[in-house]
Amino acid sequence: MIYDMKNIKPVIIPLGQNCMPRTILTRWGIKKRKFLGELTFPFDFAVFGMPEITKTLKTDFNEFFNDLEYKTDYWIKAPNCIYFSHDKRYKEKDRQKLINLYTKRINNFRKTIEEKDNLLFFFFFGDNEDIENQYNALRNITKNKPFKFAIVDTENITNEINLKNVYILKLKMPNEQYKNNWWKEKYYNSPQGKAFEKQIADFCIEVITKEYV
Repeated sequence: MIYDMKNIKPVIIPLGQNCMPRTILTRWGIKKRKFLGELTFPFDFAVFGMPEITKTLKTDFNEFFNDLEYKTDYWIKAPNCIYFSHDKRYKEKDRQKLINLYTKRINNFRKTIEEKDNLLFFFFFGDNEDIENQYNALRNITKNKPFKFAIVDTENITNEINLKNVYILKLKMPNEQYKNNWWKEKYYNSPQGKAFEKQIADFCIEVITKEYV
């Protein structure tokens, strides 16, 4: 199923922890594809340690390129905070090219937040403490502009949270095979994979259409 988004104009900004938010929402038609003009943001296609996302938001990316190391076949931010595993084309000699790519994505992030309304930040995993820290960092970055924050908790580690316009979906991964291979067609097109992803897509649409409180 591909959702009809003609009359719904959210600006969805994935926050990680990996590429799952952007990929699933694109697969279900909720986010446009890049060739249709959808911008790429810094959290879309890297794997982040959970505290690193909050730290990055709090420091407004000022330390984002510190401690970059090349490990085997892709770059990481040491010590094991960010894995740039989608950017394997950038080899050890291409450090500045990687920095240029993510500088562009950071600028997309900043400009979008400054210029657009109806912002929805979308995050996978997370615990209460980290969600609250991220929420407060987003309030600073958006200069208290209204936004919605949707979290998919696949580990059942969040408790009830009392923050404005924050919504949590607790949803267990369908099985270990999907969990470890969710980006492969065999698994995301399986009945279990489709059912799991449809619940995420439905949740996203529900959050988009909710009134602000």
